[in-house]
This record gives sequence, C-alpha cells and structure tokens, in this order.
Amino acid sequence: MKVILAILRILVLLSFSIGCFPPSWIRQLPEKPESSSDITLKGIYGKKLPPFSPFTSVTYKEKQSERLEFSHSEKSFQKYYLREIEEKGEIRRIKIEGSGKYESRGNWLLLTTQKIKKEESIWKDGKQISGPEINFLETSHKLLYHYDPSSDSLISMIYESGYREKPFGVVEGTNTPYAEDELFRISRRNYSKKEYQGHAYFKVR
Repeated sequence: MKVILAILRILVLLSFSIGCFPPSWIRQLPEKPESSSDITLKGIYGKKLPPFSPFTSVTYKEKQSERLEFSHSEKSFQKYYLREIEEKGEIRRIKIEGSGKYESRGNWLLLTTQKIKKEESIWKDGKQISGPEINFLETSHKLLYHYDPSSDSLISMIYESGYREKPFGVVEGTNTPYAEDELFRISRRNYSKKEYQGHAYFKVR
C-alpha cells in the first residue's frame, strides 16, 4: 500500500510539473523596471543552422534558415522561416513570414506576432511543379527573448521554429523569473551553442 501511495505521489508531481511548463511569464515582460536600459533593436539577426541529412538515407536532404529583421523607428519586426526538403529529385519549399511589434524592458524583449503568412510549393529541376498554396493567419502569438549585448545575440526562452514550439529551452535553467543570475547564464550559454534545433539568433547586419 505504501509503495502504491508513493507511486501516486510521484505521478501527481509529474503531471503538475508538466502542466506548468512552460511558465506563463515567458509570454510577458517584467512588471518592474530593470537595472539595465531598455534595448532598442535594428537590423537582421539569424540562426546558425547546418543542413540535415540522416545517415539512413542518401536521397533526403533538408535545409532551414531563420532570421528576424527589426525596425528601430516603428518598434516592429519581420520573422522569416524557410525550410527546403529535397527527396528523390523534388524539393518541397515551406516559407513562413510573421510580422508584429516588439516591446522591451532591460535586456528582455517580447515579440508579439500579429500576422502569419505560410506558403508551400514543390520544385523539380529548377521549375515549380505544384503550388504555391498560401495561407494567411491573424494571431497574437507572444514569446519572450533575452538579449545579450556582449555577443549581440537574442535567444527565446523555449525552442520555437516556424511558430512551432517545443517544451524545452533556456527557461529550464531559471529558478526565478527574469533573473539574469549564474544559473540563467549557464542555461543560456548551453542553448546558444546548440546546432541541431538552434535557439539563438546572432547579428548578421
């Protein structure tokens, strides 16, 4: 009986922790002013993403690129995602473009996407043979990023790519919301170095 109760307690704790992740604070800015000045961004930031090709296939190749473009005067941004999947001589091209506004408090940046455009097409021998299928979406997607002035880089608190999120990221190494302490710095550094499923954007120009 004691063993059963212990197992039940573990299951309850696991379900509670899973249900609380990611925490709600990664969708908003800190309420109180930060010690550092509020950042204003301009220019282009891109992810460093190597091509992907599984060892089990000689006919499959995949390339991805992601970048953020900021307008300083309008406090706006454009987010671009491109994925190309090549298999058996055909290339499936997926383009996603998001646009919206950003706000900042200290080194924290909240990106609120208002519109998303998704386009899919298929190419062969340099010619488009299918599509494009184009979809537009009104949204209010919000995600918190952290800016590091020493490396001129941005990183989201959880993994996100083409507006698809996964439940892991920098926030796992944060005990206190918005704390830029040693634990946070270690977590940020580790996720900034990831090549597969890259998290960080670095200044391009």
